[in-house]
Amino acid sequence: MRRYTSISAVIDILRRKELPLLDPQNWDDRNDRYYMALYKQEKKLGGLYGLCAARCSETYHHWRVFTGTSDGACVEIKRGAFEEALAKLEGVRFGEVQYLRLEQIERPKAIDVDRMPFVKREGFTAEEEYRVIAETGEDQKSALSIEFPHSMINCIYLNPWLPKTVAESIRETLRSLPGCAKLRVSRSQLIESSRWKRAGDEIVGKKAQEKLVLRARSVPTKSASKTSRSTS
Repeated sequence: MRRYTSISAVIDILRRKELPLLDPQNWDDRNDRYYMALYKQEKKLGGLYGLCAARCSETYHHWRVFTGTSDGACVEIKRGAFEEALAKLEGVRFGEVQYLRLEQIERPKAIDVDRMPFVKREGFTAEEEYRVIAETGEDQKSALSIEFPHSMINCIYLNPWLPKTVAESIRETLRSLPGCAKLRVSRSQLIESSRWKRAGDEIVGKKAQEKLVLRARSVPTKSASKTSRSTS
């Protein structure tokens, strides 16, 4: 399971060991916002919060839509451990999003009210979304955080548009945070894979180019020069 976000948000998550669930009214999909508002009203909730993640492996769509470019990052979460922890939290529900066509949602009693936070239009199917929602009796805030120890993280991926040198610097920065020394941090190779390129070389029979290495010429030392002159 993958949570796409920003590098700055990842730093905050690692430092606090918390994962923020946000106010759904700030989501981009207005249909989604409307259903969440209806659900909140129907359930007479004070606060409603949500977190969206992807069930699938990385895609160009997810990187572009959910992270932009140079500041993007992805937290790969260990789903089993994460769900085990979520199940112990009061007022928290989680699961995969169901995608429906207009004619499906228009049918009488198409879904139960409890399913409203977990449905979207069919046009969003490519997201393969997994969602966590939290319900509270207190007034709505901008965010609600849940405990998120580093042990629940499988790997942190940096966006594929980062230059390799910059990605390495960010990797070192993340691993310098308390408790993160052994954290797996990797730059995504989605748009530039050496294995993919090698496969193309094999297809056309292209031989791998030899690496050019500049080596300094060995210069005789003064003592060696004197020895050679005296010998002659």
